[in-house]
Amino acid sequence: MGLSTQARGRGVALRPRLRDDDGAAVAEFPLVSVLIILIALAVIQAALILHTRNTLIDAAVQGAHHAALVGSTPDAGAARAEALIVDRFGESLGAEAVADVDEDGTVRVRIEATLPLVGLLGPAAGLQVEGRAIDEATW
Repeated sequence: MGLSTQARGRGVALRPRLRDDDGAAVAEFPLVSVLIILIALAVIQAALILHTRNTLIDAAVQGAHHAALVGSTPDAGAARAEALIVDRFGESLGAEAVADVDEDGTVRVRIEATLPLVGLLGPAAGLQVEGRAIDEATW
């Protein structure tokens, strides 16, 4: 029992339409654009985190160098580091700096801050960096 001539005619006419890719771009564009946007947001997020980390490290080192000067205190170095962070980022990071001097004369400034997020997805952890300098009074 074969197909009727009319049914065969419809099947033959349907094959070129199934192989034709008209309208495929309409379906592909949303799929590809979502992936491109996600990759772009991930790159922006990574760049923002690296910039924040590098700026916090610089503030910690500058604070440690300030605290290591003759006549300065570790608290002055921590205050200098926090002032640099507020100048650069404002109060949005909630950064706190703590400074102390080791028994070998090394001044350490530790900064803890929250990571900035571009979107809702991303790390929810904090960032901790440290800067060190040798106290000039121990030379």
